[in-house]
Amino acid sequence: MKILVCDTSNQNCSAGIYDDGKEMAYELSFETRTHSETFMPLVHRVMEQAGITHEELDAYAITVGPGSFTGIRIGLAAVKGMALAAGKPCISVSSTEALARSCENATATAREETILVPAIDARNNRVFARVFEEDTMKTLIPENAYDADELAKKIKNMPEIVYGTRRQILVVGSGADVMKQAFEHNKVHINVYCAKGAAITPKGVAGAAFAHPDLISARDVKATYCAVSQAERLRKNDAADEFKIREATAEDVDRIMVLEEGSIPHPWQRKEIEKLISEENKCAFVTEKNGHIACYIGCDIVLDEGNIGNLVTEEEERGKGLATAILKRLLEYLRKRGVKNVYLEVESTNVAAISVYKKCGFKSYNIRKGYFGVGRDAILMDCEI
Repeated sequence: MKILVCDTSNQNCSAGIYDDGKEMAYELSFETRTHSETFMPLVHRVMEQAGITHEELDAYAITVGPGSFTGIRIGLAAVKGMALAAGKPCISVSSTEALARSCENATATAREETILVPAIDARNNRVFARVFEEDTMKTLIPENAYDADELAKKIKNMPEIVYGTRRQILVVGSGADVMKQAFEHNKVHINVYCAKGAAITPKGVAGAAFAHPDLISARDVKATYCAVSQAERLRKNDAADEFKIREATAEDVDRIMVLEEGSIPHPWQRKEIEKLISEENKCAFVTEKNGHIACYIGCDIVLDEGNIGNLVTEEEERGKGLATAILKRLLEYLRKRGVKNVYLEVESTNVAAISVYKKCGFKSYNIRKGYFGVGRDAILMDCEI
């Protein structure tokens, strides 16, 4: 398949002709003039170098963002016009994936031990980014607009980092300096290499296009901007609107264990978490946003009674309503299962958790001295649902 690959999503612009992955011609421009002036002449030169006409092409591949609003629009308009005129389909390419595939790891650490973070500077300590396993190009954290510190925390708490299966972070792109500072601020103590000068190349766009050769009509190609307005960033949304609450699966066990070990003096064992998820008389729910789990709750069910075990929220996400939202979701689920009464024990000094339980209808009915250890009493609470 012969494709014309194009990128105008950031400061540079480029184009190339590739035939089933084989490079025929390409050009990468860092001119200071706008893409509206440089892009189409660049495309014509590449077509001439390859000795190919638009009629001989099978498709057009274009980066659709995230990146520069203006740059993305210029590239999309030009490519859609060429594709419609030639009657050819298009391939939408993610800018972050194209950036990731434009780079090669020159460090001493093996690719299978490296996390790759293509990051595009979005200003105000924000980046357009995605997190990949370098060797497999599997997405670990989805593409989005992130606060650099929040993304650094997410990466720091990934099971691949916590358990040491990935021991190096390689950040590429214009957002590398921002992420470097974020990693330092959040005390990420593993090897972090940053390549600010890395740019999207025709080879990277082609690699992404041939990896995901989904042909669509030029009319259906749409930009992926990711960025939100300043007003949206400043507005404090209810956590239930930002996070998806769902039943936990076996794939969530590692992330739940990270929550446990980072929040509780005596975390549950892995087998106990696995049983919560797999056994019929137990259940567990998680809150998830952009592939990141920030809160979970588990419960045992015996006939028409439920007994809540741990309710754990990641430290950075506390106070945002996640615990209340997930507890309400659990109670709704238990009600549908025919449960009439729900019980739990909470440490008497855990004021925040007690407040959440009371908000959801729980009342205290007894105190169990030393339940959590010497001097650590438990308040016994129940709720009729």
